[in-house]
Amino acid sequence: MDEWYSLLTPDHIPALNTAMRVVIGIAVIIGFMVIFQSMYTSVLERTREIGILKSMGASNLAIVTVVLRETALLAVAGVVVGVAISFAVKSALAHRFPMLYLDMNMIWVLQGSAIALVGSVFGALYPAWMAARKDPIDALAYE
Repeated sequence: MDEWYSLLTPDHIPALNTAMRVVIGIAVIIGFMVIFQSMYTSVLERTREIGILKSMGASNLAIVTVVLRETALLAVAGVVVGVAISFAVKSALAHRFPMLYLDMNMIWVLQGSAIALVGSVFGALYPAWMAARKDPIDALAYE
């Protein structure tokens, strides 16, 4: 039985690792697009605030860092909540189904967290750049 069970690992199932990488790649692209869209919407909704900051002398770099810091803060909070929920679900499933083996490797958690953080920052770069390029007069006149 142990020998048969050892054959069911992902290394022995053809193309499973490739399929997992494809799914992870699609998830990263979708996550990038969601962050991009939400930060772009945030920048559009805050046009007046950005105009006020620019009229008070904020540099383009300061505007970009404000947007990127907000994105990073939201991404860190999302990663912490996501990891906490994952461990809670793993614990609940282990309690409900004691024979079910759930492997949640810390390397996977760290890799997933890094991918989420990097993806969120890259997803917010263009909206941050667009916010920094806004003309203060047009932004203050924006309704």
